Amino acid sequence: MQVINLTAQSEVYTSNAYLCSPSLPDNDSESDGSTKCGLLIDTGCDPLILPALKQIEYENRIQPVCQVILTHSHYDHTKILKDIRATWQVTTYAYSAYLNGIDHVIKGGETVQVNGNNFDLIHVPGHTTDSICVYCKEEQILFSGDSPLMIWGTEGTYELSFVKAFEKLVQLPVRTIYPGHGDAIVKDCNRILDQSLRNLRKSRVL
Repeated sequence: MQVINLTAQSEVYTSNAYLCSPSLPDNDSESDGSTKCGLLIDTGCDPLILPALKQIEYENRIQPVCQVILTHSHYDHTKILKDIRATWQVTTYAYSAYLNGIDHVIKGGETVQVNGNNFDLIHVPGHTTDSICVYCKEEQILFSGDSPLMIWGTEGTYELSFVKAFEKLVQLPVRTIYPGHGDAIVKDCNRILDQSLRNLRKSRVL
């Protein structure tokens, strides 16, 4: 599976927008596009992802995205959803019931299957009450949105629901973390999560 950050070169403030798509071999030009269509995790707010997706569509002769998962409802993660829906027929998932254009309002614990990969939707209230993380067990990658996963100190205050959700995250084997902003974490992911949980438990928990 390829993970492409469509907003990596954006010059406006935006979240990362990750396109997860299968690697297409050179002789795969006759593939059924319905089985090769991509998953977009957050849309960001930079409209330049649209020509990027259209270029992928042109080069591979497949619809570039069929499913969209939003990690939470903040505009920098969701603004381009309406443009995506106006251009392609997609199925959308989010925890918030107040976002426009959502087909499936999730509760946490669901799994979205895309091209043989399973993406688990994990409710992690903390940054917002509707925040989720997305975990692909086959690739051992975690899309964290804006959920704070690197807790370096013990001076913060956290809600118990966030700590409980974090306890679930540390049980997952993770080789790469793709955050909502900034670069991917590609080293010592489980060590970082374990240390963060220890710091959380020493912090003030409400």
